Amino acid sequence: MRSPAGVVLVAGAMLAISLGAQTAQPPAPPAGGTGRGGGAGQGVPPPSRGGGGGGGTAGPADKPLVDFAAAERGKQVWIAECVTCHGAQARGTDNGPNLLRSIVMLHDRYGSEIGPFLKKGHPMQSGKPASNLTDAQITDIAHFLRKQLTDTLRGSPVFNVQDIRTGDAKAGAEYFNGAGRCNTCHSPTGDLAGLKSKYETVDIQQRMLFPGGGRGGRRGAPPAASAVRVTVTPQGAAPVSGVLLYMDDFVVSLQDSTGAFHSIKRVPSLEIEKTDPLEAHHALLETITDKNIHDLVAYLETLR
Repeated sequence: MRSPAGVVLVAGAMLAISLGAQTAQPPAPPAGGTGRGGGAGQGVPPPSRGGGGGGGTAGPADKPLVDFAAAERGKQVWIAECVTCHGAQARGTDNGPNLLRSIVMLHDRYGSEIGPFLKKGHPMQSGKPASNLTDAQITDIAHFLRKQLTDTLRGSPVFNVQDIRTGDAKAGAEYFNGAGRCNTCHSPTGDLAGLKSKYETVDIQQRMLFPGGGRGGRRGAPPAASAVRVTVTPQGAAPVSGVLLYMDDFVVSLQDSTGAFHSIKRVPSLEIEKTDPLEAHHALLETITDKNIHDLVAYLETLR
């Protein structure tokens, strides 16, 4: 039988646990400090509303929130040191790349990635090395770049669909039939005939760059023509073919023509042959330039 003192101790502990469960909150992000990669000045802004921000709290895996005051300060640094090469909207020029498509910038959280990069001494238009920038200036630039990116998204309150037909249709036709090799799969008098009458300009550009929406098809419906197909051959067994559902370093899953599901463990002896009808489109994203994109859209707009 427990002593009265023991009962009191247990009851007190249970009360403390209960109160802790009711009042405990996740720790708030620090107002400053260092992020991954050693970038300094990683101040997390308060919840915000409007273009480039969004509400809620910020965390390392969440969409970064924009501190608009910091973004405005970052804009001033940008104008003084970066605009000549990367442009007023950070979309790049002949002298520097488009930072809104930069993997470093997209992974950045309040300077965690661009901070270490700039600290290596990236040249600036004033002739000084970027290592001269303070931690606060780097964080402000990070907010400016994030605002430039999120203001281009359709979910942003300041986003406005504008006429994007700024390219050269003749140059687009040359790219279509030349370096882009688009004519190896598509025909302006075949599958692309009447394209303009079917889609708005912005949708033509989206479908050109990121085709294959709904590749798996609806449940019970036949797979889309763009579905990735795979043939898997285990050692000493018959091959199994179908639509690829999932594949990583450990397992490959597919659905065969009868609708049956197969999940096969990946081992060194397993042979896998994958066919992706959109592989050429995926590869094109690595080489296509903004000018190529706008020229192609201008050309596709002529296919009425």
